[in-house]
Amino acid sequence: MSEERLFIPGLRPVYSGLAGLVETLMRAFCGLALMIHGVPKLMNPLGATEMVASIGFVPASLWSVLLAIVEPLSGLLLLVGFLTRPAAFAATILLLVTVYFHWVVLDQGYMGSEKSLLWASVTLFFVIHGGRYLSVDRAMGRAF
Repeated sequence: MSEERLFIPGLRPVYSGLAGLVETLMRAFCGLALMIHGVPKLMNPLGATEMVASIGFVPASLWSVLLAIVEPLSGLLLLVGFLTRPAAFAATILLLVTVYFHWVVLDQGYMGSEKSLLWASVTLFFVIHGGRYLSVDRAMGRAF
């Protein structure tokens, strides 16, 4: 790939210097948001049983418990950048299920699914790129 031509070439060092920090902030905020949204599910792991049953997941109680675990756990792993790709993959699948739930099951279309689509695109970014900057994966010299 050739280097992109910037309208203001003098900004290249700024973009290059901030890229790692911004990517780290995006990963950390994504993880924190998943944790904040998911921790209440841990307090009531069977609370989403009816919702997952309405999508067709059986046994619904098992899937409700998995949802209660996956969302905050993948958030924590993304926050610190440990097992980043598997955590981001799990979060992406979870978010795509919420897209289906809002778009199809609740018939809310794009407007009901917009946030899930946005968050799924962020988690998909980390499936592809991994934790990279300021991550436990990088500090260990390992990444999936």
